[in-house]
Amino acid sequence: MKPFVSILRQPDAAFGATEKSAYRFEEAATAACDVQYEYVVGDRSAKVIVYPGASPMKYLKLRFRGDMREVERVYGDQWERSGADAYLEWRSLMPHRALAWFCYVKGAGRIACYGVKTGADCFAFWQVDSGGVTLFLNLCSGTSGAALREPLAACEVVELCGEEGEDAYAVAKRFSAKMCDSPVLPKEPIFGVNNWYWAYGDISRESVRTETDYLMQMCEGTKHRPYMIIDDGWQRYRTYGQRAYIGGPWLPNARFDNMAQTAEEIRMKGAKAGIWFRPLLTMGELSDEVVLCEGKTGGYILDPTHPFTLEQVEKDARKIRSWGFDLIKHDFTTDDATGRVPLTAEKHTHLICGSDRHFFDSSITTATAIKRLYAAIQRGAGSADVIGCNVIGHLCAGIHSVCRVGNDTSGRSFEWTRRFGVNSVMRLPLNDTLYRVDPDCAAFTEQVDAQLNLDYLEMCALTGMTTLASVTPGILSDGEICRINKIYRMADSDTLRYGIKNYDRNANPDIFGTEDGSEERVFDWMRAYDGSRTVLDWYR
Repeated sequence: MKPFVSILRQPDAAFGATEKSAYRFEEAATAACDVQYEYVVGDRSAKVIVYPGASPMKYLKLRFRGDMREVERVYGDQWERSGADAYLEWRSLMPHRALAWFCYVKGAGRIACYGVKTGADCFAFWQVDSGGVTLFLNLCSGTSGAALREPLAACEVVELCGEEGEDAYAVAKRFSAKMCDSPVLPKEPIFGVNNWYWAYGDISRESVRTETDYLMQMCEGTKHRPYMIIDDGWQRYRTYGQRAYIGGPWLPNARFDNMAQTAEEIRMKGAKAGIWFRPLLTMGELSDEVVLCEGKTGGYILDPTHPFTLEQVEKDARKIRSWGFDLIKHDFTTDDATGRVPLTAEKHTHLICGSDRHFFDSSITTATAIKRLYAAIQRGAGSADVIGCNVIGHLCAGIHSVCRVGNDTSGRSFEWTRRFGVNSVMRLPLNDTLYRVDPDCAAFTEQVDAQLNLDYLEMCALTGMTTLASVTPGILSDGEICRINKIYRMADSDTLRYGIKNYDRNANPDIFGTEDGSEERVFDWMRAYDGSRTVLDWYR
């Protein structure tokens, strides 16, 4: 049976805007489309080709009409990390809701899926209403139109319709595989510790040695080496406070002195070394054309379209890799390149740039610029696994092996971990189909219940996601160390792949099990506050 509305056919209407188009370019159904395009339909997908014109390209909107009145629920994804004002959830039909990259539509006993393949050269979102499906492409370069010099293969669209009565999670997993032709995945399981959520940047070479010793107690008997990931706080010009400077240049501070020796000490203790950096924020003498804007807390944001920037971020990643780090986590690239996390939900006036951004190279789209940035970082990292944090997941797929899919968890309140970490697991269908999913850390501190964190970590291991914790040295009891060792052994096996059993009913996934139904695990995320904590502050 075909989907409710098929998108593998010519659209019924098209609307396009350039720099010279009227603001209300969508309004009249008979209005001329100002963007020259082709919609090339194949057996399994359709490609959108956009051609250069007299004026820079901004938007292209394609409409597929059909009867969608039987739709009951719609799942929509987000551009970047989930959380804050953009949770991942199934909702009722809302015609103006922007569904980034892909969506699942439930009705008449089936699940229909619409999406664009990973690695697009535009930003694409879907809208679903009772009269059809709309695909909207953002072709901008920053907040301006892209002055294309040659035809642009903007995106490739795909669809899938599940069998009648087929489980929603199973359909979503099958569709995820259609969206990414060549995922890059870690060669070994990724488990271990990251020191952010207990230290929050107050770290040193000595504290890392202590952490690594503690990690090895937790990982006794694992086949693969665990990761000791050094997060923010190792760099020379790090400052503290609510407006802390957390950028480069990427040289060690006095507390670390020598990063190559630090990485070697981690290896000698039996772990693998990982490290964090923020590629686009730096200090120093820079030409005006290289600078996108000033950093909010000092320094400068580098223009991601300038050749100097691509050369510099590749050089920084290569230097870090040469120190002996097997995993590199890069952060803040979306905020730095676009001005903020991309506007989602119903607020899509600028669609991707939340503040004024004019790039050095205005002939390429923002999506193309961001892909090239990720590729430069990965070239520098070489064979090291790269975790993209604050990245556009659909654009890093096929480039990086790991993607942070949710906003920050917390070592101060489990509510943050539930809201952002547990909710981000709605992206579990993407695990190992687009990249290895990283839902962020279980944070073991005096302020957070250890058993809840152990449950969270176990969920990560059972589902085959990254299984990372932040553990205050010495905080675990003997029993807790025993359980965390069992969990790390699960993660180390790299064979467990539980799915979500109530995927289309609960945006706070708590029932997981094997595909054949032989095993099931139920978690109670609500017991910390007997419901959801309402009064919440990031610092306490």
